[in-house]
Amino acid sequence: MKSWFSKWKISAALDSRQPLPESLRRKIDADPELQRFTQRAQALGETLRSLPPSGPPLHDSIMRAVRSTARRDQPRRAPVLWWATASGAVAAVAVFCILHFTILRPKNLARQALDGSETVREIIENMPATVPSLAMSPLSNEWVRVDHDLQDTAQVLLASLP
Repeated sequence: MKSWFSKWKISAALDSRQPLPESLRRKIDADPELQRFTQRAQALGETLRSLPPSGPPLHDSIMRAVRSTARRDQPRRAPVLWWATASGAVAAVAVFCILHFTILRPKNLARQALDGSETVREIIENMPATVPSLAMSPLSNEWVRVDHDLQDTAQVLLASLP
């Protein structure tokens, strides 16, 4: 029989030390299972109220037992896997450093220094030809935009004529 809600009401009434409601007493009288539950709950409540409260030593011993059980239940990780991962990462960094500083390093640093001076010399030689166009470029770009605006305006005016 599903009487869990009635059992909950009985337990709540006994915990609060309130008298049981009349409707609940009728259910208890009609059901032997509820009668047994009420008697057991009353006996348990009286027994628990008569015991002295447990102090911190009991709480501490219970928590120590729980912690030790939790530690034993945790799966152990293989330390070999961690060492293999770490050593693999160190080996990869070492290989990269060796490749970068020996094989991939440019051989002719003097030639690179001369390349920079060659580039500067070429820029200086081309300066008389490129500076006027660079100086006039913003103005010429603006004239191109003005011309484009005038063409668009002419098209709008011609389209609006009947």
